[in-house]
Amino acid sequence: MRTNETRLHPLVLAAACALLMTAAPVRAQAPNPGVFVNAPEGTVTVYQRKSEGSYGVYDGPVRWVVGRQEWNGRTLIASVSQRHGISLLDPATHGTVANLTSDGRPMYAYNPPLSYDWPLAVGKSWKVVAEMTIYQPPGVMPLVVEYKVDALEDVTVPAGTFKAFKVVSKNSFGETEQVWTVPSLGLSTVKVIRDRPPTHPLGAAHLEGVLVSREAPKQ
Repeated sequence: MRTNETRLHPLVLAAACALLMTAAPVRAQAPNPGVFVNAPEGTVTVYQRKSEGSYGVYDGPVRWVVGRQEWNGRTLIASVSQRHGISLLDPATHGTVANLTSDGRPMYAYNPPLSYDWPLAVGKSWKVVAEMTIYQPPGVMPLVVEYKVDALEDVTVPAGTFKAFKVVSKNSFGETEQVWTVPSLGLSTVKVIRDRPPTHPLGAAHLEGVLVSREAPKQ
């Protein structure tokens, strides 16, 4: 018996399925906001800093420039300020490897580096147990830093309003820090509040800083 059923050739059917699949909209996966992206070399960041006590008495702008510097046979990211020194950072973790004076003399080094546990997420906490080398006067001592991501919130500074992770930390010297960071933009700090208690080896201190501007190098 003949019917009116129309049968599609297998090749025609396969082509039709392929067309439907390629025509379907593809949504790009949004980048993880908690993953840090290194700022390009030559990026200039300016903060307004106000500090007192053992952080040094200062109220004014601080300019930092991203570069590269050799340290113990490794090429590290160097965040350089003519006024407040040099921070050497691990390119993979963005953790602090060492702090130098503005003329390049070492002050402190950390093993392992003092790093956030990427990617950041609200509620995440971790601890870094490091050996801190002090160069003047020379010595080595343990350093423990406990971190927690408190929130993902809007923070407004002179440079604008940013959706930032608020990371709080306290180290074994009693020093506390609140940092608002935007990892996906390579902004390790949008705003910072830092305090040292009177029992700190260097004495009591308070510091506040806010982002004023950032300029990436021209391509």
